[in-house]
Amino acid sequence: MQKPTNAVPQPSAGRNSPWNHPAFSMLLALLCGFIAWTVVTVYVDPQGSVTVQDVPINYANSASTYTSQGLDIVEKRDIETVDVKVTGNSTIIGNIQNSDIMVYPSYAGVSGAGKVTLRLQARLVNTTDFPGNIECVVENPKTIDVFFDEVSEKTLPITVDASAVSVADGYMLNKTTAVPAEITLRGPTTELDQVASVVATVPGDGELSDTTTVPATLELRDENGEPFTPQYTTMDSDTANVTLTIYQVRELPLVVDFIGTPTNFDTKSLKYSLSQDTLRVAGPARTVSALEELTVTDFDLAREFELGRDYQRLVELPAGIVSLDGVTSVTLSFDTEDMASTTLNISNIKPINVPSNYEIEILSSLVSGVTLYGPADEIEAISADSVVAQIDCQSVNLTVGQQSIPVTIQIPSSTRVFATGSYTVQCEVVAK
Repeated sequence: MQKPTNAVPQPSAGRNSPWNHPAFSMLLALLCGFIAWTVVTVYVDPQGSVTVQDVPINYANSASTYTSQGLDIVEKRDIETVDVKVTGNSTIIGNIQNSDIMVYPSYAGVSGAGKVTLRLQARLVNTTDFPGNIECVVENPKTIDVFFDEVSEKTLPITVDASAVSVADGYMLNKTTAVPAEITLRGPTTELDQVASVVATVPGDGELSDTTTVPATLELRDENGEPFTPQYTTMDSDTANVTLTIYQVRELPLVVDFIGTPTNFDTKSLKYSLSQDTLRVAGPARTVSALEELTVTDFDLAREFELGRDYQRLVELPAGIVSLDGVTSVTLSFDTEDMASTTLNISNIKPINVPSNYEIEILSSLVSGVTLYGPADEIEAISADSVVAQIDCQSVNLTVGQQSIPVTIQIPSSTRVFATGSYTVQCEVVAK
């Protein structure tokens, strides 16, 4: 009788193959699924969609639709970006960024001032990197409320506020000049009507002693002078360059320049006074600092002087110098208490500076009725012999023949006597 065998059955070699492993079967199924999805996506149905977030709204696109009506956007909802659904080839649209898309309102329904609800539209602007039929649709929000108003322009001069500027002692702020001198505002009419002035406020920065130019911020103000900040109004510039013209201030004595006097006459011998002895003036430091006195308009003793009379004289200021006292003229008065006058006929007639190509023959024997003024004691002692009627040929246009030539009255024996009036003598001019 044969004994039973207790050996354990050995597994078949085919059942230990990796092809029968469960993990391999799962991977194989996933691979097949991906291949099937790729085939369907690329060849059967490649369309897909993605949502691109935070796409900015471009309000400038087609803005001529409302600007041509004299309108502008004055208020809109506080929304700057929206979400956009992009539909197209799935292998392309996945890389689209918000910068590749433009969202813009449709202004087709804008016909006047007021609130308008605008539909937001979107389109792909980067067609180079993303070709093909790609559709963009705004998801959220789809519309936006915008307020339009009539827009106009208003030009105002710039007013300078230099109240904070400090000037050194002996100097003054003469004037201010802004560049630009005026500014143009553009915005809603309702806002522009509230703007009364444009002010350039100059900050204080130390003491000034010379003309300087500084930048200043422009500020809009209402009719009460209060700052006004518009929401939608714009202007050419928000700053201006302000020139602060600084003048030096000095008080200078006034003097009179006497003309028409004898050659050796001492003008200090005249006793005169002015209604104002000094004058406060201001001007550029380089000019004012060089001045020692101010001269009133010339006084011609020979033609203007009369006993007991006062004279109005203009104050002659150098170019660029201004009077701070508001004085433009002064009264000139002479103290004639110790003065006297006399009238003489002068026979002593002498030509000087005769050109070498001429000869002068004096035909007049006398210069009659010459009036002299001076201190009483000198006038009493003076005689016709001590007076000369002088012909200065350098100041005369000589012509051949007889002509009447003016003379000046000279008193060589005195420095305090002068003649008044104008006198001529008849002469014969002969060419050599």
